Amino acid sequence: MILVPGEIPHYTGHRKRLRNRFRSTGRKGLNDYEMLELLLTYALPRKDVKPMAKDILAKYGSLANVLDTDMEELESNAGVGEYASTLIHLVKEFMLTYLEPVEPNVPILSTPERLYDYIKTEIGNTKKECFMVVCLDAGLHLLRKDIITTGTTDHAHVYPREVIRYALSNNASGIILVHNHPSGTLMASQDDLNLTERLRGIALPLGITIHDHLIVTNQGVYSIRENRCIY
Repeated sequence: MILVPGEIPHYTGHRKRLRNRFRSTGRKGLNDYEMLELLLTYALPRKDVKPMAKDILAKYGSLANVLDTDMEELESNAGVGEYASTLIHLVKEFMLTYLEPVEPNVPILSTPERLYDYIKTEIGNTKKECFMVVCLDAGLHLLRKDIITTGTTDHAHVYPREVIRYALSNNASGIILVHNHPSGTLMASQDDLNLTERLRGIALPLGITIHDHLIVTNQGVYSIRENRCIY
């Protein structure tokens, strides 16, 4: 669209109304495409981003999928440049920081839902299988957590020695194993159970307790311990 010098873009008033509606009602007052539209206005202040927001949401299916799309892929959409893709990923990182279960003096296993929400957001919707280790101290407080390996769409090769080395290097008294199933299957396979028992047999003599092994998808979290597969 070509603007005459001094002409006010038609979308200026719309943006203000959208912003005011969000300020007064929060996300409940906006459609998903409007939330994305409002976000994009901060990266692309001189462009009508409503059509772009609708197109992106239609392409990826949900706001969660948009947040989980890597920056290079986002930038393949017409009009989405470095600023917009960076802002979208920054929002997700803020979400992860907010959800991260690091409350002082609160044992992580006393509020497992907080951990579940975190890992579901972190890796529940990734396209490749990831294996994460969560390290805990003797009081079950979080010491550190990291993805230690990333594999293919249906497999992540896990070396037990790397898991144990990671736990020892962080002085962990206990660990929680976590991996995602990109297929969406929210249950443990026999391979998952075998790996859990193998790692448990190595960890126990070293004074490291495996508290759980969690399987995560974008729909939820499956606990091997809660389903009585380990004791």
